[in-house]
Amino acid sequence: MRTASGPVTGTVGDITTFKGIPYAAPPVGNLRWKAPQPAPAWTTARNATAFGPACIQGGTTLQSEDCLTLNVWTTQAALQANEKRPVLVWVYGGSFHGGNGNIDADALTRAGVVVVSMNYRVSTLGFMAHPALSSESPDKTSGNYGLLDIAASLKWVRDNIQNFGGDPGKITVWGQSSGASAITALMASPKPAGLYDQVILDSPGAFRHWKTLPQAEQDGLAVGASIDALRALPADQLPVIRNTGSGTAIRALAEPRVIGPTLDKVVLPAEERPTFERGTFKAVPTLVGYNTDEGTSFTLNYPVKTLAQYAAYLRDPTIFANFGAEALTVYPAATDAAVPRAVADSFSDNQFVFGTRGIARAMTTAGVPVYRYWFKRRAGGTGEDPLHGAELAYVRGDAVLNAAPYNQDDRTLSNTMKDAWIRFVKTGNPNGGTITNWPRYDVTTEPVYVLDAPLGLVNAPRSKELDFIGKVDAALNPR
Repeated sequence: MRTASGPVTGTVGDITTFKGIPYAAPPVGNLRWKAPQPAPAWTTARNATAFGPACIQGGTTLQSEDCLTLNVWTTQAALQANEKRPVLVWVYGGSFHGGNGNIDADALTRAGVVVVSMNYRVSTLGFMAHPALSSESPDKTSGNYGLLDIAASLKWVRDNIQNFGGDPGKITVWGQSSGASAITALMASPKPAGLYDQVILDSPGAFRHWKTLPQAEQDGLAVGASIDALRALPADQLPVIRNTGSGTAIRALAEPRVIGPTLDKVVLPAEERPTFERGTFKAVPTLVGYNTDEGTSFTLNYPVKTLAQYAAYLRDPTIFANFGAEALTVYPAATDAAVPRAVADSFSDNQFVFGTRGIARAMTTAGVPVYRYWFKRRAGGTGEDPLHGAELAYVRGDAVLNAAPYNQDDRTLSNTMKDAWIRFVKTGNPNGGTITNWPRYDVTTEPVYVLDAPLGLVNAPRSKELDFIGKVDAALNPR
């Protein structure tokens, strides 16, 4: 198979895959902490039968600094007929400090699309800013290398995917969690203009705040004062900067991530929320939604378990500004047992659900089709509310759904969701299969499709809570 850089040989079968294809030059040596550069050309067919290593992030996954590769799933039918199938590009989450594109996309590909995933730089190598890096940059900025990697991979897709049976004029970018946040950041950026046509955003951490370049540069200085010395270190000896996950540290709700996108005035010219509310972003057809319990995965180990601890939490000015008393009416807890869920719900609304509604409203106001969902299904119908990321197994049709606690209703819902996601990729509309009544979003009634057994439809869920979060955000971040 031909690419702009050279030929590749994949694994041929009903589903034909090409893995580990370089979409940019290895970001090593002097290219460490620089924007991705074009991949060097090759002439001999490159073996593309195995995933490339993940980007440096700590842990035990196979990793390398030479990690800017992508993977393509297609079918022999698409290749032989020289078809132009819609393209679905997956952007992984991982709090901007982890993750990789090594997925099983066979089921999605069989549904009639070409699937692409990529590895992009994360953590210290993907998002660290530093005064010395800004000084050597033509734009006098630094950080955001991971976002530029994603943009470079999308350009590769635009330029090459027709050789793999894909339609370069029908590209949908799909991300979950920080993967979705990376997409919304790029939508607010002038850098990747014209590289995608639709988006699917699962639990986006949208409308969250970014560090300014001076703030991020100071964090980089804490890693090391000399960029030359840092570039001389082996990649696996660099400190791995992580965002807080399910630890005991309480996250101030308006606080920027420890590591992630930076408001550098170039890649990201302005904060995300005002950018979307002003309409100065790339508007494309959008499918966007959230899960019932987005918060517990992050707040489970918070030391806020009793009513007394909750009262102190409510008084913390970095959490609810001066609206702590009102927060208790919005997120009530009458017993110690009710406290963890109240904390999780407030975190969920602030970090995920508020941005989901905001994106839906902004896209709708811009005049593009939007379909908003709420994933509500409890595994087996009797388990806990779905946590952050629970919807992915259903969309992909993961094998885990064949075992307890999942049942036939879960597998039926999985088929329904996979069909809806693929129909959106193909047509910009999730209706036409099992689902025929998912309304296009509007800002008056705010219809949200409920993905559960049975399926449902509600208008403007959690409006009181999200309006409150908006008020708190405005107080914590006055413009």
